[in-house]
Amino acid sequence: MDTKQLIAILIILLIPATSFSQSTERQKTIRLSIPEIAILDIEPSLNNSVYISLEQPGKPGVEAGFRKTGNETLWINYSSTLLNANNSRVIKAEISRGATPKGIDLFLEASNYSGNGDGRAGQSTGKVKLTNHSKPIITNIGNCFTGDGLMNGHLLSFSVEISNYAKIHSMNDTEFTILYTITDN
Repeated sequence: MDTKQLIAILIILLIPATSFSQSTERQKTIRLSIPEIAILDIEPSLNNSVYISLEQPGKPGVEAGFRKTGNETLWINYSSTLLNANNSRVIKAEISRGATPKGIDLFLEASNYSGNGDGRAGQSTGKVKLTNHSKPIITNIGNCFTGDGLMNGHLLSFSVEISNYAKIHSMNDTEFTILYTITDN
């Protein structure tokens, strides 16, 4: 037998041997936990006060108007994960401390959602008169996040109307606090 034949026989014998290799499988369990989340904040966080004052009319016999100063660009940001994706959440607002002066009504309107978030953000309920009873300002919130900071979430706009001119009177600053709550529907 010459060397070429010997090499050919060895190659033929080695090919099946290399195709039989040992195979093992292992399993590893991975656990993923996603808690329910319902958090919100008002931006900017450092100065989110709104100042509204009654201005003296320019002519006698003309109704006084209101002037807003301070921060007029408040944004509400929130994050939400629900136990059941078919459920939804709502954000409510109320005057929690103090009260509007007699004859004056305070209104709040949340804009439609805009920002860098993702998921099913809520929908504005439009212009809402604030009282000491909570009222929805944003509804139908699903699993989502709005993005953080200014230009994310819903822009909050405050307005004031005179409901009964006979009841208003001159006064120094009066303060009240608006409480925002995110809750399940």
